[in-house]
Amino acid sequence: MNDNQQTHTTIEDYEPEKKGYEIRYQHIYNWFLSHLKAYACLKFVYKYLSYFVVFMYILLTAYCIFGNKEIKETIPLFLTNNGYVVESSRLLVTFKIILTPMTSFILLSVIRKCIDAKRPYEKYNITPLISKKTVGESMPSRHIFSITIIAMCWMYISVPIGTILIFLSIVMAVSRVLAGVHFIRDVIAGFIIGILCGFTGLWIM
Repeated sequence: MNDNQQTHTTIEDYEPEKKGYEIRYQHIYNWFLSHLKAYACLKFVYKYLSYFVVFMYILLTAYCIFGNKEIKETIPLFLTNNGYVVESSRLLVTFKIILTPMTSFILLSVIRKCIDAKRPYEKYNITPLISKKTVGESMPSRHIFSITIIAMCWMYISVPIGTILIFLSIVMAVSRVLAGVHFIRDVIAGFIIGILCGFTGLWIM
């Protein structure tokens, strides 16, 4: 077998994977177009869920700045005699809530620009359910990261609200994969990094 034949075989090895993804996504595409209510829900989640989470973050920041009640860690790493770690300074909590997402967001943006992974509609011959013109910078998903780290900020103050936002982050992740603008790996990476950055910035730093 000569070099040309070896190269031809290698290229063919990648074809089934490419065609497999395109076939699977075409099934998803066709299903949503034949179920218009589900398609409308997908578009609603894709477009508006992130705005709701941003509103929740603004609400959290306002609570930290203007709230009257003492702020406690809901999941303390080190317990005192009464079972809680009480933050002595509301200003410290506010700095954590603001600086943790901001610095992590900047770091993540640099990382994904360096990786510059292609998006599904760039790599494969598919038409995404949600039209998007962004080129590259697919992994990690910055939307999923942002929602997840905001959920972690809420988790620091209120476990029930934080848990709801974690669930919404998962819903958003699924919607972006179904929409054809991210791969599964992109949203998983964004979710995990959001959890780790939130935990490090809020509970460890």
